Amino acid sequence: MRRTFEFSRVAAGIWALTAFASQAAEPPVAAVAFIACPIARDTGPDTDLCFIAEKDGTRYALVNPPDWGVPQLKHRVLVEGRVLAGSFCGAIMIEGRASVLPEIDESCNVVLPFDGTVKGSAGGVFNSGSPQQRAYAQDLARRASLDPSLSVQPAILDPPPLQPPQPPFEARTLTITYPFNSDRGPGPDMIKLKELAAYASAAHAKRLEVVGYRATSRLANGDELVETPSMAEARARKIAGIVHALGISDDAIRTRWESDAVAGKGDLDWQNRKVEVTVTP
Repeated sequence: MRRTFEFSRVAAGIWALTAFASQAAEPPVAAVAFIACPIARDTGPDTDLCFIAEKDGTRYALVNPPDWGVPQLKHRVLVEGRVLAGSFCGAIMIEGRASVLPEIDESCNVVLPFDGTVKGSAGGVFNSGSPQQRAYAQDLARRASLDPSLSVQPAILDPPPLQPPQPPFEARTLTITYPFNSDRGPGPDMIKLKELAAYASAAHAKRLEVVGYRATSRLANGDELVETPSMAEARARKIAGIVHALGISDDAIRTRWESDAVAGKGDLDWQNRKVEVTVTP
């Protein structure tokens, strides 16, 4: 009986050491947070420029989600993210965000010429849209060649309307993230906000709460960038105004904001610049 007990203790100890070693063997997440000039790269005669930024001799690709803001020459960018496998634009990929800073910096003017090593792919609805979108755009282009007045019509086919929300209804929360010191919500998030407002109307929501936040970004060198004190309020009030315009009664909307900036940790700090919209049926 004693041997069995001792064997169990040894086995448990070995399991604990193995588990600890397994956890210790996991590599730490490689996070980046820095400010730099964006570098434009020419990717060929028929494609758009792509952008990278360099830190300590390493180049990182700057790729934001749609309508989140594209890096600009003569403006530095705040780069925040986690390193991913793979490459883009001849640089390491990151999962994160690049915020364009408003101040003019004339030194941010580097354009790498096309040398054939990094070739872009043609984008736009004519090349990368769905089959239905491409067919619509091509047909519109054909008709516009015969009737130039049609050239002002949008070439992107609107998606089919969503089905009305159906019960059972429950609480839902939408998180909208922002570039540094900006109250402009990205287009895809605004589409989700429109859908959430429709859901709130269908659910006869008793309350729609809007909470705004501002944040601090901690850079790799220890510096901290703090958003302006009014940013949380500006974000919250703008979103509240949008949902009201989408048909939500002022009586149902509760708007507030956190005065203190969320502290930065140097990893995923961009996620703290946000507005949370919660619908309670």
